Amino acid sequence: MGKILRGSSLIYLTTLTAVLFLDLFTKELAQELLSERSYDPLPFLKLFLIYNRGAAFGMFSELPDWFRLPLLILTPVIAFVITYLYSKKDGKPCFAITMGLIGGGALGNLYDRLFLGKVRDFIHLHIGEHYWPAFNVADASITIAIAVLIFKYLRR
Repeated sequence: MGKILRGSSLIYLTTLTAVLFLDLFTKELAQELLSERSYDPLPFLKLFLIYNRGAAFGMFSELPDWFRLPLLILTPVIAFVITYLYSKKDGKPCFAITMGLIGGGALGNLYDRLFLGKVRDFIHLHIGEHYWPAFNVADASITIAIAVLIFKYLRR
């Protein structure tokens, strides 16, 4: 157990845990505060709760359950395993954080799928009446990590 909690593994697991707890905390808060009302804290930001039965941005929500559910449950588990292994292989702290963002986000949405059957989304960015698909902290973590990976790759 001691070898697991050293170096990049510790950074990965710390990041994953922080993202997971922040995601679940904000989803619970959204469920409490936004189930019957919305808030507009900024001109481009609306907060209101919706439930997503699909993957990111509602993809796959129209697929039959026999195909959609295994896909949406296995994918985060595979993402967790792959990101953990890659974070150990690379060994760099920045990469471990990036992999932890993906792993934590994947597990945050997996929790919702397993225990609620759908994912709680509550962040809505928009310009006027043009809205980006709703998302949550888990989705944002995954998106930020992927953007960092793309940026890092393009800089090579």
